[in-house]
Amino acid sequence: MSAIIRQPTSGDLVGRDFARVRATTARLSARRIAWLVGIGFACALALAALRIDILRTRYALGAAIREEKALVQQQRQQTAALEALRHPSRLVELAEKRGFAPPRRVIDLRRQPPVATEPETEGGAKLR
Repeated sequence: MSAIIRQPTSGDLVGRDFARVRATTARLSARRIAWLVGIGFACALALAALRIDILRTRYALGAAIREEKALVQQQRQQTAALEALRHPSRLVELAEKRGFAPPRRVIDLRRQPPVATEPETEGGAKLR
């Protein structure tokens, strides 16, 4: 005699009592559902607050960039005005209006030969 191994079919489960099996499975109680809903709501509020904070930061960053561009433009204008004030042709014109004239003689102290000093006596008076 040989043993025949067969697969269980759905008909084999007819008449079985699954009440004990269902009782052992975890059911979600009303308290557990309330906790899960509360945690989900808190997470949703935290996410909304984070998005609002990101949006506020983006607006502040945009305002700071606009202010930086305005300050850079102002710096360029002031640099151009300063260069115009320092321009040599303008300085010559102002000097002429105020009566300045080119120097008749220029003494360059760096290029003069060193002057020999006269010998001194013991009392500190110079000999002549």
